[in-house]
Amino acid sequence: MSAQIQKGDILRAITASLTAQLHETVAALQEAQNGATNSESRPENKYDTRALETSYLAAAHTERAETLRRVMAHVHFWKPDSGMKVVAPGALVELDGERVPQRVFLTPFPASMTVQVDGLAIQVVTTAAPLAAALLGKQAGDVAAVRVAGVVNEVELVSVD
Repeated sequence: MSAQIQKGDILRAITASLTAQLHETVAALQEAQNGATNSESRPENKYDTRALETSYLAAAHTERAETLRRVMAHVHFWKPDSGMKVVAPGALVELDGERVPQRVFLTPFPASMTVQVDGLAIQVVTTAAPLAAALLGKQAGDVAAVRVAGVVNEVELVSVD
């Protein structure tokens, strides 16, 4: 499995997803800024907080955009190892078990998404995620206990790259 999927392709898919999220966030930010400064947003009385709430929303969108930019920079400069035998950041892991993704790519930066590479779904998780914590240090053939929705499931690591 992992020999077919190139980690560079996974990183490009992650970048494309983050770029789309950034565009959506910037558009929402611009809309919130316009709403906060629009003349129709002026308070009608002392209890009208629409403009204030919209400015808080704009601040949250600004923070989200900056976070996405930082993660994109990490992705751009990160070169995960290939030929990994033990699960660590940069590992592409194929799993066999119920209620878990079949392919997981571990990253050292905060990113959680599913990307499509060569028609295959790959769940991208940060090493701080519970799924990643259960897999770290394991090898192909090992079994890991993964908690999903409060239920502990055992999964076999089919391959690690």
